[in-house]
Amino acid sequence: MKKLIILLLFIGTAGFAAAQKPVVSKVSTQADRPTKTRETAESCYNEAVTLLEEGNFEEAMSKLTRAISLKPKFEQALINRAAVKSEMRDYTGAIEDFDAALKIKPSAGAYFGRGKARYALNDKDGALEDYTAAIEQDDQFAQAYYYRGGVYFEQYDMQKAIEDYNRAIICKPDYIYAFNDRANAYKVLGDMDAALEDYSKAIALDENSIDFAFNNRGNLQRNLGNYVQAIEDYTAAIKVNPDYYQAYNNRGLAKIDAGNYNGAIDDFTEALRIKADYHFALNNRGNAKFKMQEYKSAIEDYNAAISVFSDYGYAFLNRGVAKEMLRDMNGAKADYQHAKSLGVEMADNYLKEMSY
Repeated sequence: MKKLIILLLFIGTAGFAAAQKPVVSKVSTQADRPTKTRETAESCYNEAVTLLEEGNFEEAMSKLTRAISLKPKFEQALINRAAVKSEMRDYTGAIEDFDAALKIKPSAGAYFGRGKARYALNDKDGALEDYTAAIEQDDQFAQAYYYRGGVYFEQYDMQKAIEDYNRAIICKPDYIYAFNDRANAYKVLGDMDAALEDYSKAIALDENSIDFAFNNRGNLQRNLGNYVQAIEDYTAAIKVNPDYYQAYNNRGLAKIDAGNYNGAIDDFTEALRIKADYHFALNNRGNAKFKMQEYKSAIEDYNAAISVFSDYGYAFLNRGVAKEMLRDMNGAKADYQHAKSLGVEMADNYLKEMSY
C-alpha cells in the first residue's frame, strides 16, 4: 500500500517572542513648582508614558511627537516613539527614529529595537548587525543574544544559534524561550537527548503556561516512537491552552501512530472546531479515515483541504491514493500529476507504479 503523507506542525518560538515594549520610565520635571504650568518636552513625554501604560498608543505617539518637536534631541522620546511605531507595525518609521536616537547616543536598547524592526522588514543581515552592536554595548543583554540566536537558527547555523542561546541563559538562567529554542536547535542537529533535556527544563520553569514547550517535547517523543509520552505532552499543552489547535492536530497524529484512529479523528475535528480552515487537520483527518478504509469520507476531507489551500500538493497526493483504492484510476492519475506539478517528488513514483 502506498504511504500517506501526514504533516506534523512543529512550533518553535524564534521570532515569535513578545515584542519589545516601549521604555516607560518618566523623566524629572519642574512641574511641581508653584508656578504657572507650561508645556515642556518633559511634561509631554511623561504624559506619553502614562498613555503607554494605559495601552493608548495613538495618543502616546502624539505626545511623543510633541515632546520631540520641543526638544529635537530628546533621546528617550525618540526611542519610545520608535518602539510605539514598531508596535503599530510602522517599521520603516521606527528605524528612522532609532537612527536619530543612535546619532545622539549609541545605546544597547536602540540597537536592539532597530534590529527587531529590520528583522520585521526581512533585513536579517541588518538585524544581526544591530543585535551584535547591542551586545557590544551591553554584554549581559540576554534578549539580544536570544534574538541573534533566532536569526542564526533561521539561517541554519545551529552551532552559532546554540552559542547565543547558551549566553542568553547565562545572563538569564530562567529564560524559558532560550531553553526551548536551544532544544529546537539540538533537535535539528540530531542530539535528541540534549533537546529532550532542554524542553524539560523550559517546562520545569513554568509548567502552567508553557504550552509550546509541551507541544515541542511531544513532537520529539513522537519522533522517537514514544507515543504514550507524546500524547501526554500534547494533552498537557491543551490543558494550558484549550484553544491550542496545533496541539490537537499533533495529538491526533500520535494517536494515528498508536492505532487509535477514532481518537485521532476526534482530535482533528476539535482542531477544526477552533480553526475551521486548518488544512493540515483536514488532510490528517482524511488520513485517519483512510486508515479505517473510509475512502469516500477521506476524499471529502482532502477536497476540503484543497479548497482551503489550492496548492496543497500532499492533499492531492493523498486524494490520489484514496481514489486508486476506489479504482478511480483516471482520477488518481490526475491527482498524482497535479501533486508532481506542485513539487511533491514521490508523486512521480506513484505515476510510474500505475504504468506497470
